[in-house]
Amino acid sequence: MTLPLIGPEQEFALWAVLLALAGFGFWCERYAWGRKYSGVMLLMTTAIVLANLKIIPTSAPVYDVIWEYLVPIAIPLLLFQANLKRIVRESGPTLLAFVIGGAAVVAGTFVGVFFLDLGPNEAELAGIFTGTYIGGSLNFAAVAEASGMQDGSMLAAAVAADNVITNLHFLLIILLPGMAWMTRNYPTHHMDKAEPFSTEAQASVHRIKELDIAGLLAALALAFLLAALGKFLADLGGVPQFAILVTTALTLMVATFLPGQVGKLSGHSEAGNVLMFIFLASVGATADVWQLIEIGPVLFVFAAIIITVHLTVLFGLGKILKLDLAELAMASAVCIGGPSSAAALASAKGWRDLLIPGVLAGSFGYAVGSFVGVSVVEWLR
Repeated sequence: MTLPLIGPEQEFALWAVLLALAGFGFWCERYAWGRKYSGVMLLMTTAIVLANLKIIPTSAPVYDVIWEYLVPIAIPLLLFQANLKRIVRESGPTLLAFVIGGAAVVAGTFVGVFFLDLGPNEAELAGIFTGTYIGGSLNFAAVAEASGMQDGSMLAAAVAADNVITNLHFLLIILLPGMAWMTRNYPTHHMDKAEPFSTEAQASVHRIKELDIAGLLAALALAFLLAALGKFLADLGGVPQFAILVTTALTLMVATFLPGQVGKLSGHSEAGNVLMFIFLASVGATADVWQLIEIGPVLFVFAAIIITVHLTVLFGLGKILKLDLAELAMASAVCIGGPSSAAALASAKGWRDLLIPGVLAGSFGYAVGSFVGVSVVEWLR
């Protein structure tokens, strides 16, 4: 058996590689081609290549550390923005459309499970796809952690299917509002007053204008505290596997009821994204390329079924409820692609007044995606 160039016991060297891979993912997204192909996909592909060329190991204590410590810290860091009271107050009809879209994701998941054989990890995969298609990568990680799903090849295949189908879905969402049949059958108030604009988020992707070091350290300390409380309460309740869900619930309470204090924190979203990129790099590192080739195609079909049902139900009910076409498109974009899709869609279509509702609806997906995903896992087990 060929030993990897960097062995599992060489922790510092392995951490250097994982951090470099995360940095590579962020660097790629500075450019149009990187955003097109996704920094996540590029960094994971690089990690898979390094692991299968025996440059880094496919299993190592470092990867366990990431699951045990980095993922539980990343969740609160990314959820500090999820003030549920603000979301309900300011997101308007976009939130209603989002809820319909999220329910349609669950329906699509069960349709996919009915028609496809996903193997012994069917329940876990169904929950992971549900979580990520209602929220985003943080929900992907949270559901995987809560369900005990740590098969690197399976998770890497799921990420690949998720990213490719999500990109195709976004292209479709860009095109749909321009189709004559759609504009004839839906209200188009937002489209009628659209005006081109560029968002600062796209101009300076992954950059922090004003970073308060004390605020960043406070965010990290609070994230560790919430993770500790979540683990303590889950152990106390006899459900240690759901510690990450308890941490999520506690974070939502803090974000909702202490918005003034949370507003003083700094850099938490960026820090959370860094940890998620490191997590995804470790997932790629544990993947076997031959297993990926074997299990990948069925997951692409599964993801496509979920998206098809999602779009059918969302736009079908949206027509009955006479929801605005732009609001339906925005809700679908942030449901499948997460809050960051709001800026991309608003900029592309000139929907300035839907940017904030889109971000807020996407944040709501972050808040509830893990709970819905784990519920699907438990239902199917």
